[in-house]
Amino acid sequence: MPDGDDSADTDEVLVERREGVLLLTLNRPDRLNAWTATMQQRYLELLERADSDRKVRAIVLTGAGRGFCAGADIAGLAEVAPEEAASGGHALSLPIRIRKPVISAINGPVAGVGLVAALFTDIRFAARDAKFTTAFSKRGLVAEYGLAWLLPKLVGVGRALDLLLSARTLPGTEAHELGLVDRVLPEEEVLDAALTYARALATECSPASMADIKQQVYTGLDTGLETATADAGERMINAFRRPDVTEGARSHQQRRPPDFPPLEQ
Repeated sequence: MPDGDDSADTDEVLVERREGVLLLTLNRPDRLNAWTATMQQRYLELLERADSDRKVRAIVLTGAGRGFCAGADIAGLAEVAPEEAASGGHALSLPIRIRKPVISAINGPVAGVGLVAALFTDIRFAARDAKFTTAFSKRGLVAEYGLAWLLPKLVGVGRALDLLLSARTLPGTEAHELGLVDRVLPEEEVLDAALTYARALATECSPASMADIKQQVYTGLDTGLETATADAGERMINAFRRPDVTEGARSHQQRRPPDFPPLEQ
């Protein structure tokens, strides 16, 4: 059951709290949740607030209605200056830079900047019949907002170039086969599955451990083994100084749910 709602129905991103999980819903269902500057600003603000909110331990992102996000709102895009359109692109990688896990529930069509937002989440659940496309080359655009950095890491260089150059549409099942998403389910099960997974993270896993692990993985994408090993050693020392290790051991021995402290601000 929700334990609080932070937004009105007119907001372009809705907010709902569920037992340590913050559910964010892109909310322009009549436009397949087409991306706008207002939506982006609110989404990023909510992520930043969630990262410092002691009650939030995991975040789920989804779309209202029958789609996740059909890409940029073309009607509004024509009125935006090139410099303005390009600004703030780095911010869409915010989910991998905050300390808390972000899970996307891709319930329907996802394209362009919507695909960027989905792929920059940590774990991705998708409907089997959801339609995926990069879209950029068919709109005369480039691989926007860091997608050219991320895609090869997810699917390899050749497959990344295929998806970016052709902008072909693929179903959720193929997206899963390629490695774009981590789980595929019937559309009606996607959100519940993502929320169940997020709730397990929120109730069973140490927030401090998850924050460290996220940073280790994403930093490791651009560093060597020696650097990663040395970093892990330093983090292990810090981990043993936290109460989480003691609580993790005790809760396991006593066969009870752990009571990990929230992240320090």
